[in-house]
Amino acid sequence: MTVEQVKAAEEIAQGLINKDGPVYARDTGLAIAKGIQGLRAVFDETYPDPVKVVSIGVPVETLEGDPLGPAGLDTSVEFCGGT
Repeated sequence: MTVEQVKAAEEIAQGLINKDGPVYARDTGLAIAKGIQGLRAVFDETYPDPVKVVSIGVPVETLEGDPLGPAGLDTSVEFCGGT
């Protein structure tokens, strides 16, 4: 990453922290979880089925109900790598 990209990533992260949104976690079917727009994962990794999905500010159920909707792009939503 360039210095500018690191700074932008830090600003995005700080914005999410400042919102102080609730954190949601839910076990979700792997195929459904992979379909959530904006989901961050290491796709070379092997994940269990179901997989735990963690989201800040948007309930995982909302993301499951509209996986192609914009909500996943407006927050941090990821596979749980161990919390």
